[in-house]
Amino acid sequence: MTTQEKTIAFLQYQLPAIAWCMFIYIASSIPSDNIPAFTSSSDKFVHAGVFAMLCWLSHVAFFHQPFQWLRRHALLLAVLFTALYGVADEFHQSFTPGRYSDPLDLLADTVGGLLYASLHAWLRFYRYE
Repeated sequence: MTTQEKTIAFLQYQLPAIAWCMFIYIASSIPSDNIPAFTSSSDKFVHAGVFAMLCWLSHVAFFHQPFQWLRRHALLLAVLFTALYGVADEFHQSFTPGRYSDPLDLLADTVGGLLYASLHAWLRFYRYE
């Protein structure tokens, strides 16, 4: 693979996941006074949706790696990465003024990753049947 092809592959497959991680980091850096008010339940849906997107983008990034092992285990690695990034995000939020670390947010983050993985497995099952 040429350098140009590697650059294009990075921009197409890895950069979106990195950019989404940066978006999550920046969003969790916003003090609570500047965030629109959600009810506690809708906040969990937002967490699940944001982290389902992270799981999808990281799944694509892992799948488009040159190593066969990463490709074979891309979905599992994406779910694990999503859960670990959720832990890091909650830890980071504990240092943001007016924000705190919430175990239920971490659960919603992980559920979002699992929802993506379940949807992907379900669609894949019906595509090849």
